[in-house]
Amino acid sequence: MERLQDTVNLLTVVQACRRQRCSVIAFFEQAIKAMLNPTIQTPSLISQV
Repeated sequence: MERLQDTVNLLTVVQACRRQRCSVIAFFEQAIKAMLNPTIQTPSLISQV
């Protein structure tokens, strides 16, 4: 069941990126860089109003 939830989470990120017209690859690249380097800001999929 955990693998299913991981898949759901990934697809949610993909859908959010597409809705916001941002690159899925660029989002994951930024997220990985931020995970490895604490001085880099983590990306957000929460819309800025």
